[in-house]
Amino acid sequence: MNRRDLLKVSAITVATMAVGANASENNTSKPMNRLEMKPQDPKQLNKHELKHSPKITVGNKDAKGYTTVEITIGQGDIIHPSTPDHWIDYIELYADTKLVGKSLLEAEVSRGKALFAVKLDGVKTLKSNAGCNLHGIWSSEVAL
Repeated sequence: MNRRDLLKVSAITVATMAVGANASENNTSKPMNRLEMKPQDPKQLNKHELKHSPKITVGNKDAKGYTTVEITIGQGDIIHPSTPDHWIDYIELYADTKLVGKSLLEAEVSRGKALFAVKLDGVKTLKSNAGCNLHGIWSSEVAL
């Protein structure tokens, strides 16, 4: 094998390994949309925005001081799908600005929903981010 052919084979091998590593990291060979999305009018969400916006439901505090926080992706009776081509791949929960929980989800076998138990003493706001593989990162926030 001459030097030129060796360089070609090496370049193809490196490119293949990089694509393979990226695919296994995301569990898909398709690119992930990581743009932060904003609703056109936060007071009047359209169906697309409702489907992607996290709904934050604050539950009761238990005897140990943990409050349940449920996050469902989708609002107004519109639930985000979970198909091989379109799904929520993660949900994060922030208490004020501190990340207190993250749930990683797989396409088709899990749905865009997570339940956290967190101590909220002194916390003023809860924020959730959710990543849709096609439509980017969506956020919602509730004041406590």
